[in-house]
Amino acid sequence: MSPPKGPPPLPFATVLGQVQGPLPFIPRAADDGGVVWEYQVDPQHFNPYGALHGGVVLALLDTAMGHAVAAQVHAAGRFNVAAQMNTNFLAPVYLGTLRARATVVKIGKRLAVVEASVENENGTAVAIATATHSLLP
Repeated sequence: MSPPKGPPPLPFATVLGQVQGPLPFIPRAADDGGVVWEYQVDPQHFNPYGALHGGVVLALLDTAMGHAVAAQVHAAGRFNVAAQMNTNFLAPVYLGTLRARATVVKIGKRLAVVEASVENENGTAVAIATATHSLLP
């Protein structure tokens, strides 16, 4: 299989207010012009202990960070892929809506560094993450 020719549509044909991808993550416009990603907790995604599986939280963080970097590099004809990610889970999640927000820390020639956090409806941080993205081509 050959690599894609150029970047996908800007950025990934994201439509605010609509579910994006296989997990029901919804991008919403933020007051500052950025994007906040929301996820309504679904018991189908619980682990055997009755809490939200950490993989869903990690995927929400990854989505927010990937799109934050893409929003800054796509206009230059580049695209990004996660090369490394570190996540700290701070609190269990049982219900409600989670909101993830990412901030690009630095964009270099070949790499971007980005950070994100997920909060519950009460504003409590449930997870934080940092990632390094490779910038192609």
